[in-house]
Amino acid sequence: MILNYLFIGFVCTFMLDYFSSKFENHPSWEGIPEWGWGARIMFVLFWPMGFSIFIYSYIKIYFKK
Repeated sequence: MILNYLFIGFVCTFMLDYFSSKFENHPSWEGIPEWGWGARIMFVLFWPMGFSIFIYSYIKIYFKK
């Protein structure tokens, strides 16, 4: 169970790294700061909390209209 949790975190981190390096010259990505190993490790460990906040905010805005 814990390995699945960490694996999903690593996959999500890899995807963010890939897209941030691929689109680093795009105008929409100019204000996004570079992230180091500390931020990557925190993302791997706490990705469910961020995902939950995103889903909650999305549903809240969706049903507000």
